[in-house]
Amino acid sequence: MRFEKSDEVKGLCEGLLYAENEGEVEQILTKARLWDNLTLWRSYGDMDMNRSIVSNQQSSPVAAIIEKLVNSVDAVLTAECLRKGVDPRGPSAPRTMQEAAAILFSIPEGKIQNLSAGERTRLSQRILFVATGSKTNPNYVIIDDGEGQRPDDFPNTFLSLLRQNKTGIPFVQGKFNMGGTGVLQFAGEHSFQLIVSRRQPDIAAGSDSGRSPNPWGFTIIRRLDPGHGRPHSTYVYLAPDGRIPQFSADAMQVMPGRYPDPYAEELQAGTVVKLWNYKLPGKLKTNLMLDMRRALEKNLPEPVVPIRLFERRQGYQAHSYETTISGLSSVISDSPGDIEEGLDTGTPLSVEGVGDVHMRITAVKEESISGQNPKYPKGGIFFTVNGQLHSELDKGFIERRTKLDYIAGTTIVIVDCTTLSERIREDLFLGSRDRMRECDERDTLYDAVADYIRDHPGLRALNARRRYERMAAAISEEETTKIIQEIVRSDPTLADLFGKGTKIRVPRGTEEPKEAYVGQRFPTYFRLANEPPGGLVKRCPRNRRSRVLFETDASNDYLSRPREPGRITIQGSPTLASVHLWDGRGTLTFSLPPRCAPGDLFNMTVEVMDASRVDPLLSVFRVQVELDAPPSHGGGKSTPPGTLFAGVPNVREVRRDEWKQWGFDERSAIALRSGGDDETEGLDIAINLDNLFLQNERARRKNTDPEVLNYWFKYGLCLLALGMLYDQRHSQDKAVESGAHPEGTTGRYDEIEKACRGLAVTVIPVISQLGKEKGLIKP
Repeated sequence: MRFEKSDEVKGLCEGLLYAENEGEVEQILTKARLWDNLTLWRSYGDMDMNRSIVSNQQSSPVAAIIEKLVNSVDAVLTAECLRKGVDPRGPSAPRTMQEAAAILFSIPEGKIQNLSAGERTRLSQRILFVATGSKTNPNYVIIDDGEGQRPDDFPNTFLSLLRQNKTGIPFVQGKFNMGGTGVLQFAGEHSFQLIVSRRQPDIAAGSDSGRSPNPWGFTIIRRLDPGHGRPHSTYVYLAPDGRIPQFSADAMQVMPGRYPDPYAEELQAGTVVKLWNYKLPGKLKTNLMLDMRRALEKNLPEPVVPIRLFERRQGYQAHSYETTISGLSSVISDSPGDIEEGLDTGTPLSVEGVGDVHMRITAVKEESISGQNPKYPKGGIFFTVNGQLHSELDKGFIERRTKLDYIAGTTIVIVDCTTLSERIREDLFLGSRDRMRECDERDTLYDAVADYIRDHPGLRALNARRRYERMAAAISEEETTKIIQEIVRSDPTLADLFGKGTKIRVPRGTEEPKEAYVGQRFPTYFRLANEPPGGLVKRCPRNRRSRVLFETDASNDYLSRPREPGRITIQGSPTLASVHLWDGRGTLTFSLPPRCAPGDLFNMTVEVMDASRVDPLLSVFRVQVELDAPPSHGGGKSTPPGTLFAGVPNVREVRRDEWKQWGFDERSAIALRSGGDDETEGLDIAINLDNLFLQNERARRKNTDPEVLNYWFKYGLCLLALGMLYDQRHSQDKAVESGAHPEGTTGRYDEIEKACRGLAVTVIPVISQLGKEKGLIKP
């Protein structure tokens, strides 16, 4: 093919753009005599060994897509900055993405949660994410009307690696210059990626001045397999004579029309990226409005620009084929009825040796997190930078580290790490932005987050309430004690599971429900609680943190809400580590200076400020440093050496109508929940007495009393689960002795629950058969 003729080049570009599977793409390139002539292709990043970079990007296909969307956000922000006549690298440019959103798009606080649905929809037209192709082999098209690039600039922008083309722009996310290659691992067999772009005519400035005309450029990336002198795969892009193909056109017909038309409207300038046969797990290949939408919202929990989704694959019957995504934070803000009363809260958190982060904690109602297509992830901790997910921990971390098992699956914690220093962020997060590095900073951050969640009074109260609701109908502790004592009386191995501690008691809750706290959006007071005459002098051992109690009429979300949040600042040497704000009580935790000495006295001033005030609310007190306190060995009674619990567990029988509360289905057998912080508070065990296999055994064994079968099933699984827990504890003890960090060894209830799904099939047949062989059970 001759690349001198603009019409022929445009025809090739359009043919590739409108192709809907990899086979068509290969045919088009072959027909144009481009497929086999490798002299027409140029190494991505001008690096023959680029496989080492591409293969070390995102491990998730969704996270890789997010990188492309973030690049579009960067392009849109940069375009708006240029339109305002501001050099993106100059001193007048916005310093952060949030500041850029506020200045360039007039978004209050720079947070799109503060825009109305209509305002978000209008702004989302700047970045489009379109599904085409087929249901089983989806293609994705990403379109933005950002700055766009000239064809000659492609090698230094879209197709570069490890360059510093965005490093000098403070308000963009993509600075590593490699993350956009992550999609190549998931883009079908040949890793095809089409890029089409045109510079926005109205932002030509600096190096653009005097360069005309303003053509479109395009190229396609492909993967070359190992062989013919290539020890590893190599990624190349179409560049005859080393240059990007270009053509003249006023617009490209690439924007989606009405369902199912994917290419009906024109784009005058900007960038188009197309990926074919994108590899996703099965459930994410369904209608883009469902699971894939939720996955995008979780991985981009707070974008500075919303994104418009379009489902344009034929064959779907749906209420809607397009929607706007604004991230998980907006989903939470838009649905206050889904949130437990008062539990959309948070704090600025100062982590020693790491820096300052900001936490938003949301406890979702259980009925809002269940169902076929839940709006929310099933609990977890999400670490973000500039609104993009960089790492996450599942609900198991909350269970293991806080013992708040009854709320772990409905508690969503977003930890914004944007304000950490660049060096700390480099140490914490891998360049792929999808996981954390194992390092001291990570462990310290984990500890601080876990401590804050565990000590939050609202979360503790909610956990206790849910536990009471679940266990109120538990089998009586007298019955459980009697049965287990009979089982273990003659077996020292089983007896070792239990000590001689007190019996476990189920919490009975309060006599009357507590009246819901209603706080003020803007508090009228924030003052020291029970301040003594002459002022407060808080005495604090040098090796501990100091906690000071305040009283206020502020709402629980005063410090964490996206619009007009309150701010707390401190004057004095001790630094503010965290704030628990709950139902009119504020607990401020302070870290003492590292080089303080007993006898030091610090004057402290707490200032509380918000948009409603001219002058801050002030509180003044002093902190007196005392001698080091003796090391803490933890509270509560411990279990006897070698035992698992100080008493018997609480056993609860669950029927079908309660499955949702426990996350059961027909094959679920058992659920384990921690009874609290202290081991003496024991273990709660829920048994599914409507388990499919138990029902089958009841139907098959008509000569056996159903209650006997229930007994075998219930206590057989209980003791098997306890045996697995015992082994977990033993493994943890060994790990501690060897000096290893046994995070997650104990309390892996999900693993035991999964194992018991299989044991449920055999527990009754095994007990029955062994009993028959011993003559204890009549055939």
